[in-house]
Amino acid sequence: MVPTRGRPKRLAEMIDSFYATQSGNARLVIYLNDDDPLRRDYKIPHVCEVIVGPRKFLAHAYNYLFERFPGYDYYAPVNDDHIFLTPAWDVKLINMVEELGHGWGLAAAEDHLTNWYDYEHPSGLVISGNIPRALGYIIWPEIQHIGIDCFFMHLMRGIKRLFFTPEVIIEHRHWSNGKALLDANYRWVYSHEQYQYGMGKVEEYMAHQYFIDLDKLKRAMS
Repeated sequence: MVPTRGRPKRLAEMIDSFYATQSGNARLVIYLNDDDPLRRDYKIPHVCEVIVGPRKFLAHAYNYLFERFPGYDYYAPVNDDHIFLTPAWDVKLINMVEELGHGWGLAAAEDHLTNWYDYEHPSGLVISGNIPRALGYIIWPEIQHIGIDCFFMHLMRGIKRLFFTPEVIIEHRHWSNGKALLDANYRWVYSHEQYQYGMGKVEEYMAHQYFIDLDKLKRAMS
């Protein structure tokens, strides 16, 4: 599941890496904004499914795609600045959830951006589909962009289903690790206003909705 905006070249690199490394059973769905000024520049292979719609926050786009495709065993909400480097990354991450989480949980790859052993913030990841089906969403809808990784971290820790492997690499080629230019998308997402909003929503989530979601998942898992 890949929402994108204003990045036709970066999306093309992501798509190439996806098809070069996935196992053959993964489906790639792109969410493209109908007001993207570079929309005509995208060269997206026909094998991808492209959904064009109104501009949405990242979390809202993921939730929308889940609503459109609610029946999958696993989902991989990733960004247009991720590059898949490990062959069969999808099978390897899914197998972690199957074996360690008995079919429930989230498995995160090494992203070469955040040190997992300092901050357990999932980036390139797969999450079992039973989790959003139990909750009604992949990400709490009050979150927009900043805070998605915190949401996943806290909730998966709460059900003891947060897994990580350095053996699978889904590189996050981000401006903050020097692997991308600071474009308009990054400027907006990491603005003071968006950062404050996102961190505030994480605090709000942990104060109330977290416990509701935890109870839903624990009951579904039992």
